[in-house]
Amino acid sequence: MCRRDWPPPGPTPQVVASFRVTSGASNSTALKTIEFARRGECFLVNSVDRVIRVYDAQKVLAAGLDGEPEPVQKLQDQVNKTMWKKCCFSGDGEYVCAGSARQHDLYIWERSVGTLVKILQGTKGELLLDVVWHPVRPIVTSISAGVVSVWAQNQVENWSAFAPDFKELDENVEYEERESEFDLSDEDRTVAQAPGAARHDEALEVDVTGVEPIPALRSSDEEGDGVGDLDYLPIAPEVEEPEEGWPHDGGPEQQQSRRDSRDSPKKKRAKMVDIALAGAPSDEPHPLLSSRPAKDKPAKKTARHKADAKRK
Repeated sequence: MCRRDWPPPGPTPQVVASFRVTSGASNSTALKTIEFARRGECFLVNSVDRVIRVYDAQKVLAAGLDGEPEPVQKLQDQVNKTMWKKCCFSGDGEYVCAGSARQHDLYIWERSVGTLVKILQGTKGELLLDVVWHPVRPIVTSISAGVVSVWAQNQVENWSAFAPDFKELDENVEYEERESEFDLSDEDRTVAQAPGAARHDEALEVDVTGVEPIPALRSSDEEGDGVGDLDYLPIAPEVEEPEEGWPHDGGPEQQQSRRDSRDSPKKKRAKMVDIALAGAPSDEPHPLLSSRPAKDKPAKKTARHKADAKRK
C-alpha cells in the first residue's frame, strides 16, 4: 500500500555540495556509513579501505559542488588493518568510537588530537552488529548476537565533596574516641574570645585587700554579711617528743610535721665507749654517770676524817 501524500509537501531538497572520497591518487573508494555529530559541526565517513575520515561540515559546504575538501582526520588500525562495522560520535563530539567487523572490539579515539585512547574487548567469538554512544553520559552500548553490552566507567564516590572534613582511608585504622566527643556540651573546648576581650580584662582592677565570705563556710540561718565573724582554723601544736598520755596519732597536720621531722637531718650523737680501769671501785657509780644529784650523795670519809674521829 502506497500513500499518495508522500513525499510531504514542502521545498524540494537541493544538492548544495558534493565531493568524492578517494583512496590514494585518483582511485575512488566505496562508502559504508556516514555519521554526523550531534552538534552538526563535523561528520565521519566509513569506507571499505579501512579508514575513517572526519570532515568539517563548514569546509565541505564552502567547497560547493564537485569540490575536493580534505578530511580533518584519518583514523585507522595501523597494526591489524581492521575493517569497521559501525562508527559513531560521542555525545559532545569529542570522541569517535568504531566497532570491529571481525570480533567484538571497540576502538575509541580522541578527536582533538587523533590518538587511540582505549580498546574495549567484548566476548570472544561474537561478531559486532551495532554500537551506540549515549547522548549525554559516557556510556557505550554494543550489540552482538542476542547480547547487549553496556560499557561505562567505574563510579568513584567522592565523599569529600559533601563533607569537607571527610578523610578517605586506604586501609583500616584504629579510631581513638575523644572523651567529650558525644557530650552535649564540650567542657574541654577552648572558648574563643573576642579581640577586645583581652584588652578589657587587662583594664580591670584587682582587689587584693577586700575579704569576700566563703559560701561553703556560712549557713543559711546566719544573718548579716559575716563581718566580724570568727574563723576556726583546724591546727594542732607540733611536739617533737610527746610525753606519756599524749595521743600517738594526731591530726593530718601533726602527721605531716612528723614526716618532715623524720626527713630533716638530725644531729650526730656521741659514741659511747666502755673503758675498763685497773683498781677502780665497782660498788659506787661514777659521779658523771650517776643520775642522782651530787648533793644527795653522802660525803666520802677520808683518812683525815677518820683521825679527827679518833681524837674525839
